[in-house]
Amino acid sequence: MHRVLWLILSGLLVLGVFGACTPAATPTPIPTPTQVKAQYPMTVTDMMGRSVTVAQRPSRVVTISPTATEMLYRVGGIAVGRDTSSKFPPEAQALPTVGGAYTPSVEAIVALQPDLIIIEALSQGRLVASLEKAGKPVLAVRASSLDDVVQSLALVGKVIDRQGPATQAGGEVQARVKAAAGTVTAPRKVLIFISDADRNIYAAKPESYVGSIATLLKLTNGAAGLPDSGPYPGFTLFSAEQAVSSQPDIIFTISPAPAPAPRLSTVLPQVPGYSGLAAVKDGRVQELNPDLFLQAPGPRLADAVEEMGRLVGLMTK
Repeated sequence: MHRVLWLILSGLLVLGVFGACTPAATPTPIPTPTQVKAQYPMTVTDMMGRSVTVAQRPSRVVTISPTATEMLYRVGGIAVGRDTSSKFPPEAQALPTVGGAYTPSVEAIVALQPDLIIIEALSQGRLVASLEKAGKPVLAVRASSLDDVVQSLALVGKVIDRQGPATQAGGEVQARVKAAAGTVTAPRKVLIFISDADRNIYAAKPESYVGSIATLLKLTNGAAGLPDSGPYPGFTLFSAEQAVSSQPDIIFTISPAPAPAPRLSTVLPQVPGYSGLAAVKDGRVQELNPDLFLQAPGPRLADAVEEMGRLVGLMTK
């Protein structure tokens, strides 16, 4: 009996010794993107389908849209000039300006001696011919969808030799969007409104930037399939009768004019037809930040999806 007990204790001791000597398992590290050295001259296809040749690694970049500015900084680049609408990231506000996004000054751009000019494809394509008079490559990016954002980040990263950070940035945006999309679990119908100076009301279609954000959250858009109309691309003139027949579960509003101009979310309950909507009467109306959802499409798409998802959660508890 004593011998059996001794054998058991010996076995436990041996196991304890070997267990103590066995190294603890370490988690597998997440690989970080490797930086591939860019080769110049480099020819790329931009987001307008144009072939753009860059002679050398750009060191003096001028961005003339908020989308372009945010793309550049998100992959670790720095601009030497910007349009007056580019306000993010905050450090970009210290840069000299070259005019508005739709009326840039070619002379002001040339004075900054750029070796690359970045524009936004959808809103600034018509500017390419005049900007090319500066004698420098003009690269177009786009942010009308998640795929656009990821591709544009990769494009800018490749051109300025920041491919590793660009790949990482694109992956982060995709991961955050996927996580935010998972927070909306029930089907909801949404309408997203904006108003003009004449108090006409327009609804965002899925093709608009803010509409694409609702689509990423799997929200059903009550303006889907309607034709573009009015001053806002991707929006359609929307009547009270259409709103009543649509009966949205949730309404978002965007008010581009700064305070003290009234917010559309506070005006809507006073508009005949709209005031009778169940979403309005039950308080399921939320104002969206125009900077995030209208004026600066780009890498902050993930911020916008997370914010809209949060607001959906507040209104559907």
